[in-house]
Amino acid sequence: MVKFLSKPQLKEPALIEGLPGMGHVGKLAAEHLVAELSAEKFADLYSPYFPHHVYVEGGGIIRPIRNEFYWASPDGKDMIILAGDVQAITPEGHYEVANKILDVAEQFGVKQLFTLGGYATGRYSRVKPKVIGVVSHPELMDTCREHGVEIEEGGGPIIGASGLLLGLGKLRGMYGICLLGETHGMVVDHRSAQSVLEALTGILGIKVDMAAIEHRAKETERIITRMRKEMELRVRREKHRAEEEAWYIG
Repeated sequence: MVKFLSKPQLKEPALIEGLPGMGHVGKLAAEHLVAELSAEKFADLYSPYFPHHVYVEGGGIIRPIRNEFYWASPDGKDMIILAGDVQAITPEGHYEVANKILDVAEQFGVKQLFTLGGYATGRYSRVKPKVIGVVSHPELMDTCREHGVEIEEGGGPIIGASGLLLGLGKLRGMYGICLLGETHGMVVDHRSAQSVLEALTGILGIKVDMAAIEHRAKETERIITRMRKEMELRVRREKHRAEEEAWYIG
């Protein structure tokens, strides 16, 4: 169910999706856009395919979990930003929710889709995360490359809203780009979100203050550095223990 709070007048806005996923990369990026662009919420999406719980806000007040539609017009360019608490939890639910999102997009004349997420590597790295791009139409590849996005040449699935919105949107005549930031996958990764935002804002031709997310990205880097050191120490200890056991057995 989509509950509209208002009906903004928008001219062919781009839809930007950032829901929870690997490293919360898309969610962090979308929430940063909402905050920095002072985006205004105009609709909520509720679904029985979301997890069976409610969200407890400050003061012990509950609310249903939801996805939220915001609008903003940075530099005169209309856009709809989709953020939210969760994704659907079943394959059927993903299709149902994605189609509801696209129904809203069609109502406002959306032709361009940008979906944001994480590209899990399983590795800790201090190198700036790369942004991997997947497109719905070949002509969008050059746009990605011009802004430092590497095109995913291999095959394989993109699970969840980021992939499904592009696939189903293509059937509706929409053009889409999926931007995936490299991330370990087990850490809330502001560094990756910053890389994705830099690529997105470059493609859109808009300016967004990155100071807040840069600050949080530095904290992410400190966490990753600590985790990497702890892992290296654990490996050395296990190696030492194995060598001792081998000596006693020998």
